[in-house]
Amino acid sequence: MNKFSQGLIVALGSIGLGLSQAAQAVENPTPVTATATIDWSKLQLSVTGVTDTVPTVVFSNYNTTFSSSSTSSGGSENHSVTRYDWTSSAHSNASVGASLANGLASSDIFSGTAGAVETGSVVSSSGTRSVEFSFDGPGMLTVSVPYTISLTGATSVCCNADNAAVKGTASFNSFEDGRSSNSSSNVSFSINSFGDLSSTSRSGNLVFGIVASDAGTGSLSVGINATANGTVGAVPEPESYAMLLAGLGLMGAVVRRRKNIPLA
Repeated sequence: MNKFSQGLIVALGSIGLGLSQAAQAVENPTPVTATATIDWSKLQLSVTGVTDTVPTVVFSNYNTTFSSSSTSSGGSENHSVTRYDWTSSAHSNASVGASLANGLASSDIFSGTAGAVETGSVVSSSGTRSVEFSFDGPGMLTVSVPYTISLTGATSVCCNADNAAVKGTASFNSFEDGRSSNSSSNVSFSINSFGDLSSTSRSGNLVFGIVASDAGTGSLSVGINATANGTVGAVPEPESYAMLLAGLGLMGAVVRRRKNIPLA
């Protein structure tokens, strides 16, 4: 085998190795998993009065909803569930291929998980728990519940809306003796691929509530969301590009050297 053939084989080998590494990066995307969990067993609802009299609070119309969806090149699946209380178990599950969205609610937990595995897949799980209430006098209602959110495998890019989030909202309206007033509050925490991903998990307490200046009615809700996107198209590592360029450069050098060899 002459030197030209040997050089050509080396160059082609370098190019082939670079291409195989790039292809492997696309075929084996990094799974993205988003999780949002509320520890419902530690939910605290407290009522205090403006004076020595603590107002009576009556809760009604409890509601739990969950929606899970999974979409990829192989198809799509959606599943929703509703329960008219805060104690019954509820489970929503949607899967296409290896990508899975899962929602779970019970008297102890309220949680959503989204795991995107296939390239281009979009997976999400979201839920809300809500209730209406009435006050018979001035006072304050405070809600406190622990939460944990996490996001793994995501990268800081502009287009993949990977997200793990929790939120709490409350509102109140009163109308008494020709006077009206309202009170509201909301709180939310999230980790997403548009922000700083140096921390992939967070935990704490959702604390929110209302102040009632008089008798009236209101509502409160707690929500979770977990969304994950499969890798749209993995970009080859810089080493792969370097391998390709080195192979092409070597092939060019061999060809030039071949041209310079005088004919016998």
